Amino acid sequence: MDKPIAWYDPSNGMVSTDRDCPLFTPLGQVWGLYPQREWVGLTDEERKSFWTADQMTQEEWDALFNAIEKALKEKNT
Repeated sequence: MDKPIAWYDPSNGMVSTDRDCPLFTPLGQVWGLYPQREWVGLTDEERKSFWTADQMTQEEWDALFNAIEKALKEKNT
């Protein structure tokens, strides 16, 4: 897992890049904030690696991959 890029104290709403910030509430719970990862989909070449002529057409595969990626994006945002 990535390291936190900042820390958040929910008891007073303070955010700092310093885990030991003096503005955090003493004995309060501090949460690590992590960078948001950008969605990376399949390339056309990766999609084509799944396709064979005896299974489905390229257009059918494209429609299937688009539907899967749409569902994953909805779940991950």
